[in-house]
Amino acid sequence: MSIGIPFYRKIQSDLDLNGPTLSMQRQPVGTSCTVASGIATFIGIGTAIFPPGQAGRKTNTGAITHQWHKVGVGALSDGTNVTGSGTTTLTLSGLTSPIDNGSEYFCRIGYTPNSLSPNAINEPFDSASAELTVVPTFLITTQPSDFTTIEGNEVTFSVVATASDSNTNFSYQWVLDDVDLSDGTVAGTGVVSGSKTDTLTISRTDAALYRLFCRVSNSDTNPGIVTSNVAKLDVGVSRALLKFERYSQGVVTVEAEERDIAKLGSMSFRADANRNARIICVWAPEEDVEVKVTVGGAAGASRNGNRGGTGGISVFKTTLIRNEEYIIKLGVNYEQGGGPRGGINGGGGICAIYHKAKMIAVAGGGGGAGTNGRGGDGGGLQVSGEDGQGSSSGQGGVVIQQGQIPVVGMTQAGRGGLQDFDNTSSGSGRISGCTVGGTFWTARYSPCDDIGSSKMNNVDGSRISDSTEIIRGYKPGQGHRNNGGAASGRQGGGGAGGRGGQGATNNGSGGGGASGYASDEVELLPSSELPTGTQLGGNDDVAFICFETFIATDDHTPCIPPRSNAINNLRTVHFAISREAAFSNVIVFRKQSGTGPDTLTFGPNGGTVSAQIASGAVYTLLSHPGKLRLSGNTLQLEDSTDNDYNDLEITPDRGTFTSSSRYVA
Repeated sequence: MSIGIPFYRKIQSDLDLNGPTLSMQRQPVGTSCTVASGIATFIGIGTAIFPPGQAGRKTNTGAITHQWHKVGVGALSDGTNVTGSGTTTLTLSGLTSPIDNGSEYFCRIGYTPNSLSPNAINEPFDSASAELTVVPTFLITTQPSDFTTIEGNEVTFSVVATASDSNTNFSYQWVLDDVDLSDGTVAGTGVVSGSKTDTLTISRTDAALYRLFCRVSNSDTNPGIVTSNVAKLDVGVSRALLKFERYSQGVVTVEAEERDIAKLGSMSFRADANRNARIICVWAPEEDVEVKVTVGGAAGASRNGNRGGTGGISVFKTTLIRNEEYIIKLGVNYEQGGGPRGGINGGGGICAIYHKAKMIAVAGGGGGAGTNGRGGDGGGLQVSGEDGQGSSSGQGGVVIQQGQIPVVGMTQAGRGGLQDFDNTSSGSGRISGCTVGGTFWTARYSPCDDIGSSKMNNVDGSRISDSTEIIRGYKPGQGHRNNGGAASGRQGGGGAGGRGGQGATNNGSGGGGASGYASDEVELLPSSELPTGTQLGGNDDVAFICFETFIATDDHTPCIPPRSNAINNLRTVHFAISREAAFSNVIVFRKQSGTGPDTLTFGPNGGTVSAQIASGAVYTLLSHPGKLRLSGNTLQLEDSTDNDYNDLEITPDRGTFTSSSRYVA
């Protein structure tokens, strides 16, 4: 029996039967970046290791592939914020916190063989995961603002810091003139609170220019500390500063400004016959201000060669309480339109002042003329109105004892209902001692009630949005201010005032002038020109008021503003003032010619100040510290040796500095 022995030929193959093993030559490692940069890079390098004895063979020419993955998401691809996703180096951009913070990435290695070799025996092979840390950043989104105030007044500075994530671990340190602040009261210096919060409240007792900033820290962010802009705290000496706003038809603020009446002269107003129901609000924003006030009621209309009665004039002293409202109503005669007005057929309107809810002073308007007789003159404060002329003239309004006017007034027909109006009656009405207001107000307040801190109120209870919030009490609406008696035909109407003048009833007679009234808040000021501080008649124009600083030693002569139709009426000049000096510098100009304040005083405070100056008035330099120069229309002061000429700078919006020592309006 034969036995077969198998025989196989041994033929050498060109193929590799064992593929390579993949591993990481360089593992990716965790990295960090800030939101500010938003860029991070990971590096992962794979390698292929072949079995022993196969090194250097032509079959070892396959390619190693790299593909980056985000844990929990999957494979990445190149785009706006990703590059190198299929390479050894992955670059990410636009990174934010917390969205990208804590995310993990790895590189998946593959092997692409040639025609003679197999795949890697362990593919795909993943690298270790590497964590990305994105450190949030923060910035100050609201910077502290410059502030001008006076000695002892508290002011507030604030910053708002915002992190790129929800982190709110902020700490604050306010710094004044390079010294870290602490809360508390320091004698002779001032009061500090909130020094380590985002809101600082501070007062200084010394007039000077201070500089402050806030250092904001956050240990979880990069950068960890951000410093705010430097803000100026301009502390000056207290000022006899008055602010005012004018409202037309109870809707909008038509004018608003301020005036330091001690330094830049009087502040005066006349009625505007072209605007109905115009209201002027005056207040003292910095301190109580003792003022000298001159008032004049409106003249009645003339007719047929007969003059209308002139309005009463008075000069008195009162104190404007800080941040409390003083409302002024300036009248015209009935024929002029506008308001408030006197009685129908030419009666002159009032000049009335209210301290919040209470009427404190009123000057009476003159009666309107008839075809055969003039109107009676209106009375100043505590002066009765004059009878009109003619056989059937209107009687003048009788005076009411100081401080004794009833809370609610009455109509010309003698009615005292809150909604009674008898403007066609020839009788004598009486002004309300307190503001009654429209139905909105009568349903919520008694006439003498104050309203509290508020913007200016309209009749319907709405607020004038661009007005200033101060302590108020004035209620628009019923106040029995149009209380002059009516007339018809050839007869003259009565003036309006404390007690209205009667309207004439026949024979072309003139209307009676109204009386004036004073509360206990005012004190009449005698003078050489006005021995009792008040008089019958004297103003032959629309009603007016003028505020000046009270100086006990002065002769308290009336301050009469230019006529309403004056060609060269006073114009308001605004002087923009800035300072960069720690010293309290003051520059004074003295009037050489023209109409305006006797002196113009600038500094030490910055801000904007205004004065009423007639065109062509000339002022020359009286006193100043340091050196002066003119740059364009800006007067500049240098008070030290650095020659920056920015220690005090003054720029008018009207008129010209013709030299460093001369200003022409």
